[in-house]
Amino acid sequence: MRASAVDKEASDQLLGLPSPAPHAPLPRDTEETIKEATRPLTDIPDALGRSHVQKSLSNNLLEMIAWDLMETLTAENEYNQHIRRFLNILLGDDPDTAHMELIDVYNVQEAAHRDQLVQLVQESLSRSDEFLYRISKSRDKVTFAIEQRRQLKRRMQKANDDQIEHR
Repeated sequence: MRASAVDKEASDQLLGLPSPAPHAPLPRDTEETIKEATRPLTDIPDALGRSHVQKSLSNNLLEMIAWDLMETLTAENEYNQHIRRFLNILLGDDPDTAHMELIDVYNVQEAAHRDQLVQLVQESLSRSDEFLYRISKSRDKVTFAIEQRRQLKRRMQKANDDQIEHR
C-alpha cells in the first residue's frame, strides 16, 4: 500500500503535477456551512430557516422508496400467485387441470421426480412469502417515517406561526 503511494508521488513529479498539501484547509464557505449546521438551535424559526432542515423536511426520497417497495410487492405478489398455481397443478388441486393426468402416479420414477419438483416449488413459494413479508414490513416502516416527518413538519410550522403571532 505504501509503495503505491510512493509510485503515485514519483509519477506526479515526472509529469510535473503539483503535489497536494497533506492536510489542506477547508474552503471558507465549507467552514461556514459546517459552523451553520452545527450551531445550537435557538427557536423553531431558527430551525426552519436552516437549509438542511428544510431539505430534510421537503425531500421526497422516502416517498420514492415507498413507491419502489410497492412496485416490488406487486411484482413479487404476481410471481407468488404463479408459483401457487403451479404447485396446485402439480398436486392435482387445480380445478382447471384436475381432469388431466399430467404425471403417471403409478410410474415410480415419474412420481419421485414430481415429489422433488413439488419440494423445490414449495421452497420457492416459502422464499417468495418471506420476501413479501419483509418487503411489506419495510414499506410499513418507511410509510410510518413519512407520516412522522409530516407530523413534525406540521407541528413545527404551527409552533412557528404561533411564535410569529405572539411577537
